[in-house]
Amino acid sequence: MVHYGDPAPTRCALRALVADGSAVRRTLVVVDAGGLDPASAALADQVVESADNPGYGASANRGIRGLTHTAAESDFAAYLVLNHDVRIEPGFLARAATVCQQRVGAAGGPLRRSDGSLWYAGGGVRWLTGTVIQHRDERRASRAHDVRFIPATALVVQPAAWHEIGGFDPYFFLYNEDVDLCLRLSRRGWRLRFDPALCAVHDLGTATGSSARSALYLEHLARGRLRPFSPWPYRLYLALLHSAWVAVRAAGLLVRHGRAGGPRARALVRGHAAALASLIERRETSLGAG
Repeated sequence: MVHYGDPAPTRCALRALVADGSAVRRTLVVVDAGGLDPASAALADQVVESADNPGYGASANRGIRGLTHTAAESDFAAYLVLNHDVRIEPGFLARAATVCQQRVGAAGGPLRRSDGSLWYAGGGVRWLTGTVIQHRDERRASRAHDVRFIPATALVVQPAAWHEIGGFDPYFFLYNEDVDLCLRLSRRGWRLRFDPALCAVHDLGTATGSSARSALYLEHLARGRLRPFSPWPYRLYLALLHSAWVAVRAAGLLVRHGRAGGPRARALVRGHAAALASLIERRETSLGAG
């Protein structure tokens, strides 16, 4: 679990992990990117300091490195990467320990908001625009099926698959690290699975302001739009498409909100400029740093 900011959601998330009556052993590792309090730390088996806050994916990499520093990869049936504002439902861990079989590299399940509304019931990639699809259909949420995208909000990963691809790419500070991870798993022949027993509740946007479309959210969402995709000509097509979208979105923020929209418009443009720069960067083959 990666923690940042208000410790109250982290305490709730850890209590849910401890309270799950699943008959499986568990090791709770919290990566503290800022603001963890002693009461929350006491609920974890291990706290990994991440004071430089390299981002969600790189912090998760540190947590799993800390976990495997004192134990072998084969000691674990699964890794669970969890937002600090997510509360798993009873029975989650029992299913997490068994779901990654038959070349299933990663799995996730129904994610609901605090009001009970469905936020994720499986998903995929919309190739025309290079964006993800998140289904919110109750019928989909009730059946197991293969998917093309699982959010890193509550992501169960097969240890062998994790180590084969090197974990998250630390290029992504926030957002799109899960798109990238899912695509790299798929390219290596690993299946992605939606399982209705992996139920959790997500208090959306408590740390990043995503629900309010904050400047932080807009900048980093734009920054990671292009890097997950290949080949290069397809990325170039997406770059042109998203350049037009960013121009329209930034102008819309200024028209609707005037000066108040300026910080968000500038954040969006900064993020897209970094995405364009990534077109000419050489991607490292060995990931998991940070």
